[in-house]
Amino acid sequence: METSMADVIRIEDRKVQMPPRRPPAISGGAKVLLFTGIRYERLDGRDPQPTAPDGRRIKKQ
Repeated sequence: METSMADVIRIEDRKVQMPPRRPPAISGGAKVLLFTGIRYERLDGRDPQPTAPDGRRIKKQ
């Protein structure tokens, strides 16, 4: 009966078998873009229409 809890595997032996996961990074400048929401504008000159009710109702007891 064997009493060992686990098999020990050397990581160095596994590194040789694995191919690189991605190409090396390209150095250079970067641009960070932030999306903060959507703004809708009416372009035909009319006033904005009234908003519809949001659908929430008061619970009747």
